[in-house]
Amino acid sequence: MSLLKPLNKIWTQPEWNEEYMHYTYRLTGLLCNDQFRETICLLVKSFEEEIKGSKIEHSTGTQEKCRPTSTTNYPCSSTFPQLMLALLLRILHFIHMAWMDRSECYDLPEIIWRARLISTNEISTFLKENNTLPANDGVDVRRMNAIGTWLREIRETGYNIIGLYASVERSIFGLDCSLSINTLAMDISSMEFDHVGKLIQLSFIPLVRCCPRGCWDKWVLLLLESLFFYCKDIFGYAWLSLIHEGRAEVPAYFGNLYGPEEKVKKLEVELLLKFTRSVSYLLGVLASEEFNSGLPQLNCPKSDLKSISSSSLMGYLLLHNCFGRFSMYSLFGSLVDYQAAKEALPFCHALIRLAVATDDERLKQFILNEMLPTLVRFDDRSPPSGISWLRSELSSSIEVSSMKDVVGLCREIYDVYLHNQITIMKGEQQNRKTCSDGLSDWFEKE
Repeated sequence: MSLLKPLNKIWTQPEWNEEYMHYTYRLTGLLCNDQFRETICLLVKSFEEEIKGSKIEHSTGTQEKCRPTSTTNYPCSSTFPQLMLALLLRILHFIHMAWMDRSECYDLPEIIWRARLISTNEISTFLKENNTLPANDGVDVRRMNAIGTWLREIRETGYNIIGLYASVERSIFGLDCSLSINTLAMDISSMEFDHVGKLIQLSFIPLVRCCPRGCWDKWVLLLLESLFFYCKDIFGYAWLSLIHEGRAEVPAYFGNLYGPEEKVKKLEVELLLKFTRSVSYLLGVLASEEFNSGLPQLNCPKSDLKSISSSSLMGYLLLHNCFGRFSMYSLFGSLVDYQAAKEALPFCHALIRLAVATDDERLKQFILNEMLPTLVRFDDRSPPSGISWLRSELSSSIEVSSMKDVVGLCREIYDVYLHNQITIMKGEQQNRKTCSDGLSDWFEKE
């Protein structure tokens, strides 16, 4: 505790910010300093042990529900969590600086540029044989590996601390959120998929689950706005290019992999799927009944969006136009992969319930003009279809599992928006057909 105040003062000094927090090429001096890295590592690990100890002490068997009933009694001072979090966020932002500049000719030294690359151990979790790292000619390999390991460990430990802190100490949501949002959300645009996936799993999901309703505007909304923009801009384009070009054309967001083209391509797809599952898991949390008790069922009367938003996170996000930063290509990958579909499909069903309950025109148009056409193309089995090719390339389980659920989602949209309209247009003959028959006819024509 005695060190936290002076350390915070050092990291907030204008001279420190100017020297180390604005220009990526100035990171080298500190990152290549063994003593600096060791000190930061010990400090961050001590934060993690402190938070883990608090979690064990206050565990009631329902910790995952994130509903603590008492305030954590930190042994040193009630200001410890605030000082700890402030310093941790500045350290994380310092690490994020290594990924900030994406131009090909920037001045980040070679040793730091190499240290950021995905490690051989990480690659081996996807490919048994790999040679997707560049040659280390002229680079101090020992130091490069040490820096790379340190960057990954501090980053992931920091994210984990934030998630643990949210689950045991809800006072985090009463703190000034500007630094947290800048570090966790505003830095996202420069992060690789694997990087953002860990941020979602370790920090975003616990923060969303544990955030009180009164703090949704300061935390959940701002975090999701940045993430949805990333998904629409970068993640969506990765899937779009993979479908139509056979390659996700965002190499920087895979970590600029090296090696034989086929191996790199396979690793890119694996990394994209891994990130897709993280996004889908978050979408499943947003749509869960735990946060949407006020979301009406499909057969309920119409309701006012503002009243729904008071007891529905999905309604709250729609009220604040958060879904305006979302696109169907962001959801497409979640339907391709079975694991992701299990989490993402409830989100799609919740969007339909919300659109029907509120009669919201924006959401209705999204469902009819983006969601439904994407689902129809997903079921396209013609040989020229890029989606058909991708589906067959990724997994055989898609046919049995995901496709059945996707057709079920199509049926729900058809029942709600199209069946009555087609019935009116075609008269009594259509009336004699079941809704299932009507869907089959409609599918064939589409």
